[in-house]
Amino acid sequence: PLTKEIHETLAAYKISGAQHGTSGNNSDRLRRIARETRTTKANVATALQMISWGVKVNEYGNAFVDEKGELIKMAGRGVSEEMWAEMLQYGRSKNLKAGDYKKLNLPFENKFLALPADIRERMCAGVEEFVFELLTQVFNARDTAPLAIEAICRAGSYDLGAKVKRIEDPAAWTEAKIKERTKLLHTDKGPGGHFDD
Repeated sequence: PLTKEIHETLAAYKISGAQHGTSGNNSDRLRRIARETRTTKANVATALQMISWGVKVNEYGNAFVDEKGELIKMAGRGVSEEMWAEMLQYGRSKNLKAGDYKKLNLPFENKFLALPADIRERMCAGVEEFVFELLTQVFNARDTAPLAIEAICRAGSYDLGAKVKRIEDPAAWTEAKIKERTKLLHTDKGPGGHFDD
């Protein structure tokens, strides 16, 4: 409801929204967001990361964990078993919980890139399968490629430019006037805490 309200308020600007925290939301909720808002981008990085490693996830992108709270790696999927063992050892040495394993991408990136081609291919295949399902079954993108190609050809570029002409007076948006407006904002951000996930 809040996303819908924000998008309706900004409708005159013809902007599109990005849905953060997509991983973990069920498909029906994501379909509703796509249907009722101007959301055109979904951030699913954590889910795709887990899938590329071969971690078992549900249809929402949530990783499965075992009785010890450790991520469940599917044999023959994602990274090699040797690489997975190294990742687990590293994670344990840093006292990482399952939800913090997403931090392993940076220290392991070069090792992932050095994996044999067939392993890298299966890492990509898992991501491709998940994204295809998300795009076609949830975000209504099936059979839209010709529309995208037509728009790109018409524009002569992948950058289609602004969707709307300027509607605000730049004189009303000077640094001084923006600072004045910020004083009117309600800034209660809710309870404090660690919300990385």
